[in-house]
Amino acid sequence: MSLPGDIESRRELGDKLKSNPNFESVLNLIDTLLGDDGCPWDRARSLADCPEYLNGELREVVEAIESGDNDNLEEELGDLLFMVAFTAKIADKEGRVNISRMFERILNKMVYRHPHVFGGEMTAETSDEVYDNWQKLKAQEKSGGKNNPPA
Repeated sequence: MSLPGDIESRRELGDKLKSNPNFESVLNLIDTLLGDDGCPWDRARSLADCPEYLNGELREVVEAIESGDNDNLEEELGDLLFMVAFTAKIADKEGRVNISRMFERILNKMVYRHPHVFGGEMTAETSDEVYDNWQKLKAQEKSGGKNNPPA
């Protein structure tokens, strides 16, 4: 992605990203940072760099939950979400994952593991029944059972 050369156009791009606060804007922000004219520090990151930052952000989320500081929790969850998305983009850039396929896999898995919600054969009225079904479905997936979710 090539960024506009003048300062005003770059400010407008930043304002546009900030004016639409959703996951797509976060992904566009990361694409901008990793683009040819983006941030040299971000562009220099590799997948090997990401675990340190993921662990740090996760620790900060846990601390915010445990402290009951909701303002900090909101900030730290945002930081963790950014770092997960950044890691996915780096992994995609390095050819280690395909982001579209990653989303397809998680959607297939979550629909498959919630048959009580999405019209499957298993029902569940309680949290314990959901957990039991989840464990059964997960075991079927791992054993290569016929009811595996499509990849």
